[in-house]
Order: sequence, then C-alpha cells, then structure tokens
Amino acid sequence: MRWLMRATGWLCLSLMVWMAAVESSHNHATRVESASCSICIVAHSASPAPSSAHAAPVFAAVGVLHEEAVVVNAQPEFFDLDIRGPPVL
Repeated sequence: MRWLMRATGWLCLSLMVWMAAVESSHNHATRVESASCSICIVAHSASPAPSSAHAAPVFAAVGVLHEEAVVVNAQPEFFDLDIRGPPVL
C-alpha cells in the first residue's frame, strides 16, 4: 500500500513537471491556432480579466457637529467612604 501511494505521488509530480515544460515551450504560428489549442485555453482561463469600475468620489457635507457641555453630578457612594485598613500580622 505504501509503494502505491509513493508511485502515485511520483506520477503526479512528473505529470506536473512535464505539463509545465510543454506549456512554456510550445508555440503557434498564427493566433487562430492558439485559439483552438487546449493547453492555451486552460492556461489563460485561470487568469483574471482586467476590469476597472472606479467611481469618482463625491465629497459632500453631511451635517455639522454641535457640541453640548455635559455636566455630571458626582455623588460619593457609601462604599467609597468606607476604606478597609491594612491587614494585621
């Protein structure tokens, strides 16, 4: 079982190397031939198509910030006044 997995791995690796060599070294005389070539179709199908749909930014004032003074009435709680002393050894 282990030799089967190793042989399958080597087969996949060798197919990948051979396909990379074939893809990078083959060429066509005309563009018509490259349009019907299955290797070229697969190689160019994964590349994303360039697109640009950037809209111009619109700068508009949405509103004006009105700040109001906030006053908090601080009232000490009962537990704030009762502080425990240090522990006695």
